[in-house]
Amino acid sequence: MKIGIIGLPQSGKTTIFKAAAGEAAGQIEEKGGIARAVVKVPDERLEVLQKIFSSAKKTPATVQYLDLSFDLREREGRGKELEKLLHELKPADALIMVVRNFELAGLPPEPQKELDILHEELILSDLAIVERKLERLEKEAKKGASFSEKELEELREAKKILDEGKPLRVSQSLRESSYMKGYAFLSIKPLLVVINTGEENEEVDLKLPPETEAIHIKGRLEADLAELSPEEAEVFREEYGLLEPALPLLIRKSFEILDLICFFTGGEKEARAWPIPRGTTAQKAAGAIHSDMERGFIRAEVVAYDDLVAAGSYHTAQKKGKVRLEGKDYIVKDGDVIIFRFSV
Repeated sequence: MKIGIIGLPQSGKTTIFKAAAGEAAGQIEEKGGIARAVVKVPDERLEVLQKIFSSAKKTPATVQYLDLSFDLREREGRGKELEKLLHELKPADALIMVVRNFELAGLPPEPQKELDILHEELILSDLAIVERKLERLEKEAKKGASFSEKELEELREAKKILDEGKPLRVSQSLRESSYMKGYAFLSIKPLLVVINTGEENEEVDLKLPPETEAIHIKGRLEADLAELSPEEAEVFREEYGLLEPALPLLIRKSFEILDLICFFTGGEKEARAWPIPRGTTAQKAAGAIHSDMERGFIRAEVVAYDDLVAAGSYHTAQKKGKVRLEGKDYIVKDGDVIIFRFSV
């Protein structure tokens, strides 16, 4: 799971990125204006499962956050900046957009203005791609060349949405289209807006683009707290009314906008969390582990996390009838602990 973090200069984007990185901040890789951090997803259930299975190790799910440094307001060289941005964000599963809600060198915060600028840039970059492709396909159609009517129809729908100033994510059919997956559309990706609020600034309600969520994070304060011991940080969190640290909050919201859940596997060697889209079948979930398991899927042995914990062991859960045999079309639930049977 890759999530790109974007924002205008001095929005505190990198501060939010480092807050998201948490313990991984020391392993941030920087190259060509891009910083990357692979973050472990905190999940108390995994530690419990490690004890139940007496696993030698535990492997949490991970999220890769990308901090992209581009100034899209600069008109000179803007084409190259956009091209580079598109290239880096193409593989991202979702976007986090950071806007400034704190004073900076005497300048008042303008989070709504920054949000509108960034939203417009995503719309315009997608529109440019759509118009170029439409022009090409329509020329081919006039020449009698073969082309996909469905792709042409979807591109026309995309243009209509973008012309109205709306992001492509408003269309479920376009989000699920196999043709659209081949384009580097930014406005079709799930979006989380982070309002980077100063310690003395009040939280604000913004007019958000459609199908978008927003959260407030005190970026500078979170960065300072990250340097304290957990006990000291907890005291300050209570003082400032911060109910949840930035890292778990960002990860939880990342999962929510991507509509992800986790299932688990366990054994002597390893207890592991596997993130998958909600609604994934057992056979497809097996493919998250290995393609051979999906190809040779026979059945899934499934026990709910709460039932396994209540039983105390997998063997006891089996004796109590809590372990079910499920076929390839079973829809995996969050917290399912699964053993896949397969043959290749």
